[in-house]
Amino acid sequence: MLKNLPKTTQEKLKKLYSPEEWEIVIQGFSQEKRPTTFRVNTLKSSNEEIESILQEKNIHFEKIPYLSNGYKLSEAKEKDLWDLDIFTSGKIYLQWITSQLTWEIIAKDITNKDIKVLDLTAAPGGKTSHISAILWNNGEIFANELQMVRREKLKFTIERQWCTNVQIIAGDAKELKNKFEKEYFDIIIADLPCSAEGRINFHHEKSYKFLETLGINKRNYALQKEILKSNVELLKTGGILLYSTCTLDPLENEWILHFLISNFKSLEIQEIDEYFSEKSIQTISKKWLKSYENYIFNKEVQKAFRILPSTDTEWFFIAKLKKIWTLS
Repeated sequence: MLKNLPKTTQEKLKKLYSPEEWEIVIQGFSQEKRPTTFRVNTLKSSNEEIESILQEKNIHFEKIPYLSNGYKLSEAKEKDLWDLDIFTSGKIYLQWITSQLTWEIIAKDITNKDIKVLDLTAAPGGKTSHISAILWNNGEIFANELQMVRREKLKFTIERQWCTNVQIIAGDAKELKNKFEKEYFDIIIADLPCSAEGRINFHHEKSYKFLETLGINKRNYALQKEILKSNVELLKTGGILLYSTCTLDPLENEWILHFLISNFKSLEIQEIDEYFSEKSIQTISKKWLKSYENYIFNKEVQKAFRILPSTDTEWFFIAKLKKIWTLS
C-alpha cells in the first residue's frame, strides 16, 4: 500500500526514519482504525468512577500509564460508549493519546491557577477543555477559532465539558495581538495548521491524496511563521509557548523551531525528556532531526520530540518553549 503514496512523500519518509522506526510507522499507517481512547473529565468525574461504571457495563478498558486520566478501550468500540451517561453528560471526552500528552507536559508549570491561557486554533476543543479541567475552572482561557463551523464544535465541547472559564473568540490567529495587551498570557497553545501527514491511513486515499498538491508544506510553513511572529509579544516573561503539529514534514516542525529561536532570542526551548521516560512511550518517540536535506538545525531543537504513527498513536510533533526575558 505504500506505493499508493505520492512519490515525494515516500522519499521523505525514507529520509526521516531508521529501519526500526520504519516498521512502527508502517504498522501505524496500516491501521484501519486505532483503539478508541478517551480522557476522564475531572471537572465532572474521576478515574475511579469511570472505571467502576465501565466494569459494571462489562466494557473492557486499559489505563494508559503515561497519562493521568487517559484510557483506551481494549475490546469494545467507540459506539459502545455513545449511549452511556458518562459520554452524553461529558464525564469522558474522546481524545487522541497525543493530544492528551500535550497537557501532561505542561501541568507541572501550572503552580498558580489564576492564569491566562490563549489557544490560537482551538477547535474542536480537546486541549482547551483539558486545560480548563487542570485549572479547575480558575483563571481565564481564550479559545480562538476563525471558522464558524469549527467554532460551533468548539462551543459544544466547552459546554458539554462544563468549562466555565473559557471565552470563545472568532479571530484571525495572525491578528490577535490587536485584541490583547502585550504580555497578557501565561500560556499560549500553538497547535498550528499543517499538512496533517501524520494522519495517513493506507485504507483511506483521502488521507494522503491531497499531499500531491505542490507547495502545501511551504504554504503551511509560511502561515505558521506569520501566526507565531504575531503572538510571541502576547506571552509574559516566564510564560510557556507549547508548539505542536500532526505532520511529518521538518519544514512544518524543526524548521519552525529553528526560525523561532533564531529570530526571538527571548524564547528558549525546554527539555521534556522526562515525559517520555515511560517504557511504553519510548518505543514510539524519537528526538529531533539534526539535519534535513543538507540543512543543519540549531542544536537546541534537539529538545523537541516526534511521536511516531503507531498502532495506538497518531503522528505528533511537540516542543515546549519559555520566554526567558523581554526587551523593554
